[in-house]
Amino acid sequence: ALRDAVQAAQDAVDDPEADADQLKAANKAMTKAAQELWEIVTKAELEALIESANGYLDGNYTEESLEALQTAITAAQAAANNDDATTAEVTEAITNLANAIAALESITLDTSALAHEIELVTEMVANIDDYVPSTVEGLADKLADAQAAMNAMTQEEIDAATATLREARLNARTKADVSALEELIAYVNSLELSAYTSASAQPVIQNLARAKAMLANAEVTQEEVNDMVETLRASVDDLVEVSVESTTTTDSDTTNTAAAMQTGMFAGLLAVSAGLILMMRRRRTTK
Repeated sequence: ALRDAVQAAQDAVDDPEADADQLKAANKAMTKAAQELWEIVTKAELEALIESANGYLDGNYTEESLEALQTAITAAQAAANNDDATTAEVTEAITNLANAIAALESITLDTSALAHEIELVTEMVANIDDYVPSTVEGLADKLADAQAAMNAMTQEEIDAATATLREARLNARTKADVSALEELIAYVNSLELSAYTSASAQPVIQNLARAKAMLANAEVTQEEVNDMVETLRASVDDLVEVSVESTTTTDSDTTNTAAAMQTGMFAGLLAVSAGLILMMRRRRTTK
């Protein structure tokens, strides 16, 4: 239509017989065609911009800037739906909507605390065997969830992920240091317990068995290990040797007792013999 209007206007200009009214009419027709074409072009541009603007509404932007964008979208949609909207109104709607998009304010998410927890727990997972199994169960999965939360859209999600991972980290407990207990067990194993009295050796034997069982328990606490070291060491300190002097004295006492018994028996026999001889002599004298 615009091309035809332009050609008609050009023909009127080239026609030497065309009067002023004809030239005005040709110019008016050309202007109207241009206006109609402009409205078509600008409305298409407006509708495309409206579609683009709607895509920003789900973005991570401040509430205030999103509200301003929604207001601009509503006004632009009204202009696009208005068949009587002027070029100026459509152009204004385009300008306002473009400005609202440009004015969107991104929300700055703080992931520093979460990143710190991820760093700490990553190191823990790499050395997972250093921890009591029951206290780090599922820790690797929680780490993966936290890493995914680094791309969260809201601060609330990031803070929640941080709290969850921190709690898991603080609940983890390193295995007890049993080196001192192992050394003490090795020392006790080297002792010849038969060289000590049974009464003093029995507690050592019992505590040694408990200590060995403790080494096999992955859940044992450091406090329990420390207490076991003290208990076993105390029982070792209380060992009483079976001394050579004590053994010799006992044997000597036994020998002396036997000798005394033999001497007593011999003396008794002598006394009986003497008595018999004396009685025999008295009887002879009497006769």
